Amino acid sequence: MRQLLSRIVLALVVALPATASSETITRLTGEQLLAILGDLGYTGGEIDEDGDVIVRMSGYRVLLLLGSFKGESLMARFAAAGTAADCAWANDWNREMRLARVYLDAEGDPVLEAEIAFEGGIERANLAHFLTAYGRMLELFLLRVPRKG
Repeated sequence: MRQLLSRIVLALVVALPATASSETITRLTGEQLLAILGDLGYTGGEIDEDGDVIVRMSGYRVLLLLGSFKGESLMARFAAAGTAADCAWANDWNREMRLARVYLDAEGDPVLEAEIAFEGGIERANLAHFLTAYGRMLELFLLRVPRKG
């Protein structure tokens, strides 16, 4: 019985690298980020002079701060102008939601922000999940942000 169990464990260990292999990211360029975004269906992105990426999500321009952090982390940021959002609304969002936080900027506009660090390395699949999750949070944010009038 022990020998059978050892063979099963050995077979799983041998098979593991073939099924779990994934690109590990510790630093990322704008071009690499655009390729990952393209794989997720977010096309037409551009790289600005700082090496940050601007991409359309849900029809809006989202800033992906990458070059500003020397490619060692990524912050997704979107601000909505002309809303009726206030601190109470932002606090409610932050109390109820995970994965992305809201704050009011200097002009009083709500900002949806999320960040992921690459320190120690992350798998490409985790980065793709982060980007997809942020896109979904943006959709929810756009539905829930209070409008003026």
